[in-house]
Amino acid sequence: MTGFGRARGPAGPQRTAEIVVRSVNSRHLDLTVKTRESDLALEPALRRVFGRHVHRGKVEVALRLKRTAGAQDVAVDEALLEGLLSRLQGLSGRYPIDPALSVRDLLAVPQLLTFENGGEEFSAEETAALEALAEEAARSLVAMRETEGAGIAAEIAPRIAALREKAAGLEARREEIGRNLAATLRERVRILLPEVTLDPGRLEQEAALAADRSDVAEELQRLRGHLDQFDALLAAAPEAVGKTLDFLSQEILRELNTLASKSRDLLSTREILEMKAQTEKIREQVQNVE
Repeated sequence: MTGFGRARGPAGPQRTAEIVVRSVNSRHLDLTVKTRESDLALEPALRRVFGRHVHRGKVEVALRLKRTAGAQDVAVDEALLEGLLSRLQGLSGRYPIDPALSVRDLLAVPQLLTFENGGEEFSAEETAALEALAEEAARSLVAMRETEGAGIAAEIAPRIAALREKAAGLEARREEIGRNLAATLRERVRILLPEVTLDPGRLEQEAALAADRSDVAEELQRLRGHLDQFDALLAAAPEAVGKTLDFLSQEILRELNTLASKSRDLLSTREILEMKAQTEKIREQVQNVE
């Protein structure tokens, strides 16, 4: 599911922090925390907070810390600078190169200057303040994802209702289909073996067995149970239910495949194929739902 969250505020007496979080669709949780190397000690705290709130999706968390008191530490790689100047001096004797460097030139040299916003250690107070900001950003992200989830649920509900209606139609025609199958079997036997005298009792027994093998009462009962549970989860959704809905959609497809394999009625086969198409659409939607 997609979403965005942001929180700004103090992170201790000498720092301010900004936490930005974005999420996009993914079947599994892929949580990435981006911090500067000097702030890596804070990454576990951020992971704990967002791991409590998000269970699915590709989530990217970015932390920006700024020092509000004291001077910034600037580290200069003097060995690199001396080597660069020496090299330029040597090249200037052979090529039209000015060995003098401006401040702008120095700032453009990778890894020559390193700016530090504070030390690598963070107090318990600073970590707690950062966790509070992370909670705020996480709640903002979850609120946006919940809005999207409500829209997805509104799209899925009519599809579930359509599946329930078609399942009821299959149930209503179940006995009729069995009788038609038995009658068709008797007629085919008479056409194929017109000169053979058959035991009427045995013929009826075979017709009854064929009808029983094609009966779908158990499959329809399980299908109704899956649809009921799906509706209940959509209505309540007290916590993350995306993986459960994904599993249920797979089970619904399993029952529909069994129904299709047992079907000996053209109208029923068409209905089941339409139900499978609806279920595939549902499954596509729930694979990214939190």
